Amino acid sequence: MNSKFKFVNHSCCILTNNKKSLVMDPWIEGSVFNNSWNLLVKTTEKSIQNIKDSNCIWFSHEHPDHFNPPNIKLFGKDKEYLFQKTKDKRVLNFLKRFSSYVHELNSNETFELNNDFTIKVIPFQDLDSFCIIKIGDKTILNLNDCDIKSKKELIEIQKYSGKIDILMAQFSYAIGKSNKDDTQIRKNLSNKILENLNYTISFLKPSYVIPFASFCYFSRYDNFYLNDSANKIDYSINFLKEKNPDITFLCFYPGDVWDLNSAWNNNTSINKYKSDYNNISPISIETKKYDLNILKKVSIEFINQTNLKNNMFKFYDFFNYNYHSIYFKLTDIDLNLCFDFKNGLYQVKKIDNNLQYCELASDSLYQLFSSGYGYDALMIGGRFEANKYGIKCLNKIFKFQTKNYQNQYYNLKDIISKLIKKILKSSRVNLSR
Repeated sequence: MNSKFKFVNHSCCILTNNKKSLVMDPWIEGSVFNNSWNLLVKTTEKSIQNIKDSNCIWFSHEHPDHFNPPNIKLFGKDKEYLFQKTKDKRVLNFLKRFSSYVHELNSNETFELNNDFTIKVIPFQDLDSFCIIKIGDKTILNLNDCDIKSKKELIEIQKYSGKIDILMAQFSYAIGKSNKDDTQIRKNLSNKILENLNYTISFLKPSYVIPFASFCYFSRYDNFYLNDSANKIDYSINFLKEKNPDITFLCFYPGDVWDLNSAWNNNTSINKYKSDYNNISPISIETKKYDLNILKKVSIEFINQTNLKNNMFKFYDFFNYNYHSIYFKLTDIDLNLCFDFKNGLYQVKKIDNNLQYCELASDSLYQLFSSGYGYDALMIGGRFEANKYGIKCLNKIFKFQTKNYQNQYYNLKDIISKLIKKILKSSRVNLSR
């Protein structure tokens, strides 16, 4: 068997078998989530060339640390692109601008690269997906960001995968929804992630585990503090190894190549990462400042779109009225604003910190109102501070934007459909999507 595993960066790797190659989730350069995250390590030129020389590229989901539009132009027009079937066709249509070989994969559909090399994609929750790869005599389960929370979900996954030889999974938190003083919240989240991963490993019992998809950092001056409790690769492997002594844990550094069978010494890669962790620092990026008139305009457009797409919104607004207003402190243009669904954004003189508020830059506020992933980018990127009431209001106000972007709407038909699905099936392994 001539199979190789090439680690590129973060969540990106390349599998090769008999002159066929599959790239997974290539984020190889640039900042993501509204300039909130950067790669821990620079991607090697050789790895970039390996992507250019590959046959297929699979994206697990639309978040930019997995599906990164600015990077795609680097890969060439002869690639076969693979993506899960979605209602919106947004990723599919975007990829068709770069290649004539774009494949929309149905849930659990087998895509064959060659006789000894196949991939199946299974949707997970509302946005994500995982894949099952058969390569030679090995079965690889790539969970990437899928947050497995129950035994039922693991049973379902195993039903489709069978015996797992190699498990790939995220090992640290990827959300910035906490303030500077909330160190214990972040520590608890980190511990929970490792405990959940340990449960997954203990249940699936793979021969090898590759912790990955967490080799990035919060890279701006207003969110850099979020790195204080993130799980590092050496600690994560030691924690998991202690609980699973019969399983081999592998640590790969950008540019590393493994043949899927031979022994691997983690020490070199771990020592390199230790040095990288110690050398991270905030990056200064000049961002656009948005004035009040532009912000007012996008807030009204947001209100109009919410009402248009969710015909039962007024009903929802009636029962959640107390959470449908919030104060914003804009750090870069020194403005105090208030938002509600009746008036949009308007200026106020002062904000009482006991009220629901959020502190952020004007570019983050602009994206919050104007982008379908504005709320996700804010929560994941962490370029804000808010009190507990403010976070709850952000969720209540902007949940429509996020759900609508995933083709979920607050109307009678969708509510009944969602309720029925919830009653019949509690798992987030989502074959029906």
